[in-house]
Amino acid sequence: GKELGRDTIVAIITLYKEGYKCKDIATRVGIGVRQVQKWIKKFRDGGGEDIPTPKPRSGRPRKIQNRTSKVIKRQLDKNPTLTARKLKENNPALLQDVSVRCISDHLLKDLQYRSCCAKVLPLLSAKNVRDRIAFSKKYKDWTLEDWEQVLWSDESTFVVSSGCRSKRDIWDNIIPQHVEKLARCIPQRLEKVIKLIEENRLAN
Repeated sequence: GKELGRDTIVAIITLYKEGYKCKDIATRVGIGVRQVQKWIKKFRDGGGEDIPTPKPRSGRPRKIQNRTSKVIKRQLDKNPTLTARKLKENNPALLQDVSVRCISDHLLKDLQYRSCCAKVLPLLSAKNVRDRIAFSKKYKDWTLEDWEQVLWSDESTFVVSSGCRSKRDIWDNIIPQHVEKLARCIPQRLEKVIKLIEENRLAN
């Protein structure tokens, strides 16, 4: 069965010394009665003074030690797109004798990472394309007088009270020099938007 930790064994022996029965100890510690009986017997066989310690378990040692696991986790947190094969290539000193399959299993089972492929989404949806072309065609021929009638919005930060800052929308008429500059550059940009969208549409 699964070996108990040092703290659990200490708890078993402490409760036993206090006079609790095996069944009550098992309920309190959250393990089976047989496990409790096993460690109480070891405690008695050892003279009833020292807390028994679990013997080292046999079996193949772990290929990926805790230090290596922390390095892998740090790299994945920084770049979640790394594959098990890429991790092995990036860390030859740490993972030289570890197979790609073993690294993959460690990521899934020990580090609890989920293997998945990111969904490929278009930069612009069909609706985005239609809306942008319609907007560009609607305003590309506006004159300076048209833009002077626009009420421009912006967002500014205000100190409402001591220690409290708040962001609010403000509305104001932009100064004439800026309106003239916008009236010159906006149609050019809208023309570029239409041209780029149409070229991309033809390319796809």
